[in-house]
Amino acid sequence: MLPSRDGLVRIRANIAGEVELRVRVGEIVIPRQALAVVEGDEQIESLSVFQTSEVVEICVQDGQEVPKNTVLAVVREQKS
Repeated sequence: MLPSRDGLVRIRANIAGEVELRVRVGEIVIPRQALAVVEGDEQIESLSVFQTSEVVEICVQDGQEVPKNTVLAVVREQKS
C-alpha cells in the first residue's frame, strides 16, 4: 500500500469475503487501527494503515461481499 503522488492510499482486500467497515469518511486513523475487516470462507483479514491518515472515500458498503483486490477505502496520509 504505497501512496500515490498526491498522498492517497487505496486500501484493498487481500481475500474475498464480507466487509465490516470500522471507519467513516473524514475520520483520522492511526497505525494498527482497523479500517475494515474482511471475513472470507477460511480467513479473516483486518486492514489498517502504516501512517496516520484521513479517510477520504469509502468504496464499498458495510456487509458487502467483495472479490479479492477490491478497493475498500481511500485514505490520505498525513504529513509528518
